[in-house]
Amino acid sequence: MRKTVYILCAAAALVTGLWGCQKKAEDPVKTVDLRYRANDSYDLPATGAQAFTILVASSDPWTVTSEHPDWCIISEEEGAASDPELVHTGKAEATVIRIQYYDNTFLDDRTDKIYIKSDYWTGKTITVNQKGSAYLVIPEEDLSMDVEKAGGEFVIHISSNQDWSSQVTDGDWVTITDGATGNGDGTVTVNAADNAAELRYAEVTVSDRHNVPVAKILFTQDGVQLVPAVEELRAGYDQPTAEFDIAANADWTVVKASEGDDWFTILTPNGSGDGKVQLSFTQNDGEGLRKAEIIVKNVAANPDDFQVEKTVVVKQAYKIDPVRVEVDNDELSLWKSDWANVPTYAKGVGTTFLGKARLNRSMPFGSYTFRWSNFVTDPELGGPRVRHWFCFSESAEIKCDIRPADVKVSFDFNAAGDGNKPSVDSYTAIDDWTQPIEFTIKFDPSGAEHCHVSYQVNGQDAGSWDSGPELMRSVKWNASINMYFGVDVAGSAICEWYEYTAPMNWDE
Repeated sequence: MRKTVYILCAAAALVTGLWGCQKKAEDPVKTVDLRYRANDSYDLPATGAQAFTILVASSDPWTVTSEHPDWCIISEEEGAASDPELVHTGKAEATVIRIQYYDNTFLDDRTDKIYIKSDYWTGKTITVNQKGSAYLVIPEEDLSMDVEKAGGEFVIHISSNQDWSSQVTDGDWVTITDGATGNGDGTVTVNAADNAAELRYAEVTVSDRHNVPVAKILFTQDGVQLVPAVEELRAGYDQPTAEFDIAANADWTVVKASEGDDWFTILTPNGSGDGKVQLSFTQNDGEGLRKAEIIVKNVAANPDDFQVEKTVVVKQAYKIDPVRVEVDNDELSLWKSDWANVPTYAKGVGTTFLGKARLNRSMPFGSYTFRWSNFVTDPELGGPRVRHWFCFSESAEIKCDIRPADVKVSFDFNAAGDGNKPSVDSYTAIDDWTQPIEFTIKFDPSGAEHCHVSYQVNGQDAGSWDSGPELMRSVKWNASINMYFGVDVAGSAICEWYEYTAPMNWDE
């Protein structure tokens, strides 16, 4: 880094007389041109630290000093001034200064400050951090302990040159019987109680002499495992099915908490090991949210065997009527036109999009239907290609194209982060392009966080998929949508209206 620092020094004498004041005298302005090349900070190991170098040149004599000269060696602590013109033009020969640190034989880290000064001006302060010699290491194989149902004794090995301590930080079924504190190399002995119930976890934390955690050792004890992936399952008012994963190491069953809840059916009333629980629903034509509970429990081989029961709340939305929005001049004023051509509205007709006309706006989460008509082909360039983008965070994009020239509506995606994209076939069963086309993208819940995304063309199902941690993961329930729609390349089409259906409030 090159930096020029100017120092302005002024002295004035005020002379008073019988009848008033004389003009103030001023000294010439003095400047210092200090230049250097050095990092803001350096991080060094406790032993064997390599020397680093800095460069300094100045129009005035300069110094480089350390706060801790007893463990820092600076090859050149001062230097003479260089020709100011050469310094100013960057042609002055800089002094190369080598800075070396002794090994840090103390346990704690230490910090030094190095000051580059010229005249009485400090041009730069460099921070040097050097690690201490303290260490505390636990072998990787000791960081995770698998415990049988009968329990037993387990040993954690510690390699260290300092005081340390250990304590149980999670789980009341493990106790430390030896090694709660120690110094240097040592061991911690942990006793695990027997387990006749559910699979369980515990944690032991080992901390250094300052009581700072250095390692966490996880204990996993065998037992009955039955873990639904969700505590609440949600379904749209007309969503036919929904499902959730279950992690298990035993046979299991699923039952309704109340047989009177006849608006859904359990399609997988039993299973074994890891699996899925699937439900089907009748359409909710009422005006209120449906709510029920299902119980997942392991199959006990003997009457005295331990049985786990987990409850999952099931909710089904009611129908929310869509709000139709005419794409007129008032609506156009809310959108940003971000391509070459600007869409134009005609009363009683709709808004015409020529090739390279597109609108953009941040829209609320929910389901959308767009109605397009009057598809006109450019005699030379072809088209039109009507495009919709529904954009989420991490550059995830759900795209739909209405393509009269190809006699189809197609779907495409840009994935979020990991590159996984949904597998959805293009919809091609459109025979009459003289009639308006209505495209719908519908969001139903998938679990309690992600979305079941489905498409309709002219009211007919055209494909669906579910977002999740590894598939379009940022497409989440109630996520904001950055939306684009318009006509690409050439030709024209008219957008008559769009409809918006707000999402369900699941907590009502």
